Amino acid sequence: MTHRQRSPRSLSTAAIAAIVVVVVVVVSVGGYYAYISMRPKPVTVYLYVSLAPSELSFYENTLVPQFEKEHPHVILKVVQFSSASDEAEEVLTLEKSGSVPPLLVQIDNMVVGQLLYGPNGTVQSGYVIPLNPYLSQLLSNVTLVPSVQHVMNYETTAFGGIYFIPVRLNVPLVFYNATVFAKYGISPPETWGQLLNVAALIYNKTGVAPIDFQGHGGASTPTELFQWMTQAGGNPLLFNDSGDVYAMEFLYNLSKYFSPRYTTGYWGSYKGLVSGVYYILDYQWPYIYGVMESEGVNMSHIGVYPGPKGPVNAAHLAGGDVLVIPKNEPSADLKYVLDVAQLLLSTPVQHDMLVSLGWPVVNSEAYTNIPSNMSVLYDNIEEAIDEGLVFRPPVPWITEWNSLMDRAWTQIIVDHAPYNEIPSILSYYNQQMYDWLKTNVGPQVAEAYEKGYYGPLTG
Repeated sequence: MTHRQRSPRSLSTAAIAAIVVVVVVVVSVGGYYAYISMRPKPVTVYLYVSLAPSELSFYENTLVPQFEKEHPHVILKVVQFSSASDEAEEVLTLEKSGSVPPLLVQIDNMVVGQLLYGPNGTVQSGYVIPLNPYLSQLLSNVTLVPSVQHVMNYETTAFGGIYFIPVRLNVPLVFYNATVFAKYGISPPETWGQLLNVAALIYNKTGVAPIDFQGHGGASTPTELFQWMTQAGGNPLLFNDSGDVYAMEFLYNLSKYFSPRYTTGYWGSYKGLVSGVYYILDYQWPYIYGVMESEGVNMSHIGVYPGPKGPVNAAHLAGGDVLVIPKNEPSADLKYVLDVAQLLLSTPVQHDMLVSLGWPVVNSEAYTNIPSNMSVLYDNIEEAIDEGLVFRPPVPWITEWNSLMDRAWTQIIVDHAPYNEIPSILSYYNQQMYDWLKTNVGPQVAEAYEKGYYGPLTG
């Protein structure tokens, strides 16, 4: 029998199918790896903050998921610092190393001067970039409250550009025991003179020295004194102009009615108002309203208002944070840093900050649809903003000024120096500030200081 020879080029159907499967697998795997190689690599953007625990929780649990949902290939990492000064030190360390990751810094406006000014005393040699090229993006659909716009105008005049943008305000209000005021038919004092009279009246009626003060020192006492001196028409940084002297003399007389615990008072003190240790909680940040409410305090017993007007103006000190972008960041990733800043300034997020955290915010569009239970607080915040805000100038030596002002406060009020020595004591600390600037910064800055170049920014 003759057998037919199979051609070596002939393949069975099974073999052909196997080859097809191999080819498909190879193509598929190759396509997958091609897709992986073309997909954007994850980018980590850092946001530096110094926040209270509840504020940090809001950032991590609300803002981060929202941002990452909108930017699937970007990781937003919030880095918490114990203080704004620690934030500044970390940024300076990164700048000196020459290795700065994609980074947005939210920092207290009192400390930002440490990043603004560089080795030769100018913002051009400082550690943050000018934001002018990006303002149209950052402020799209944002209407800034007038006082904040004024500060940005100041930046342009003073620095030749905008180097920081406020992201949230902090406006102190006066809280009081509404039950005691009602019992004695007392209205909240509208002027400094009325405050002195009301304090004396309550003391005579109750035997309780009714006023608390941010008197424990550190940064909180000089911060409050800045507002008092500005309302008297002074330049607090000089210590000893006529408005500064007038304010310290008034507080000297008012201190007769300070609660014995006033030297422990600071931003965040409020327990004595509820327990009856004192009845007028001198200027305090608005967030404590929500804190007291969360602790079960009957808020109908607590009154709140912007506080008494000074003899010259009713300017309220604006605390809060600003946004800056450090130099030397990878330029390719700057767009993601700007996206984070834009989110923080957006109307929905600003509204959430206002409602959830009790923050006065910078976007005026956010002050709508406020929950009814919080409307009393926010009405007073808006009234305070409308009366005018005062900002501390972003000087890098504010820490030294804080220290000297705290020492002046201690000598005059706590240690109760003779009343007639108040002007000379303040002049002494003016000289101390001048000498420090001359030695540590330079004679040109010291001379500008003495001429009043550095002063409150009102708007």
